[in-house]
Amino acid sequence: MQIIPTLLTTTVEEFIEQMNVFQKYFDRIQLDIADGKLVSNVTTHIEEIESLILDKKVDISSKVSFDFHLMVSDYAAELQKIIKLNQIGLNIKTILINASLHPDIEAMIDLHEFSIGLDVFPEVQIDDLALEYNLTKIPSIQIMTVNPGFQGSPFLPNMLMKIEQLSKNDYRGEIMIDGGVNENTLPIINSKEYRPDLLCVGSYLTKAGEKLEERIALLNKQ
Repeated sequence: MQIIPTLLTTTVEEFIEQMNVFQKYFDRIQLDIADGKLVSNVTTHIEEIESLILDKKVDISSKVSFDFHLMVSDYAAELQKIIKLNQIGLNIKTILINASLHPDIEAMIDLHEFSIGLDVFPEVQIDDLALEYNLTKIPSIQIMTVNPGFQGSPFLPNMLMKIEQLSKNDYRGEIMIDGGVNENTLPIINSKEYRPDLLCVGSYLTKAGEKLEERIALLNKQ
C-alpha cells in the first residue's frame, strides 16, 4: 500500500510549512479543499495556492504530483481553478469529487488531462454507486474512513467493508482510504483480506512534529 500525506490547511502559512516538509519525503501528496458547505471546515483556497506559486512563496517540485480532494459543493468551479494550477506548473494526478453530488465522471475524464475519481463519504453505499456508474470507467475511488471535515476524527473500521464490495462489483481502479490511519489502525487495515491500494494519512503525519521520520518509517513498513 502506497502512503500519501493528506494536507488539510486553514492558513497560507500552514500550507507553505507543510508543502516544504512533505515534498521532501513523498512524490505524491493529497490536498484537501473544503468550502464550509459540503463539510463544516474551510481550508486554504485554491486561489490562495495559485498566488503562493506565482509569487514564489512556495516551491513546487516537478517530481511531486498532487491529488485534490474536493469537499466542496461547486466542484465545477474548483476544477477550472485546478486547470490554472496545472498550467502554471503544478503536476496534477487525480481530482476526487464527492459521490453524493452525482458527478458525470466519464464525461469529465474526456475533458481533462488529469484523472478524476469519486470520493465516498460514510453514508454512501457501494451498491448505489454500482447502479449509478459503470465502475470500470472510474479510475480512482476514495473511501472516507472518518466523518470528513477535520483531521483527527475517529476511525470507522466498518468502512473497510466497502473495499470488498467494490471488488465484488468488478472494480479494478485504485482504491484509496482517507482518515484515521495511524499505528493503531494499521493492524485493522492489514487484517482484512481486501485492502486499499493507497493510504491517505492526515494528522498522524501533519501533527507528528519531531516524530515525523519515525512515523513515515513505520507506515512504510506495513
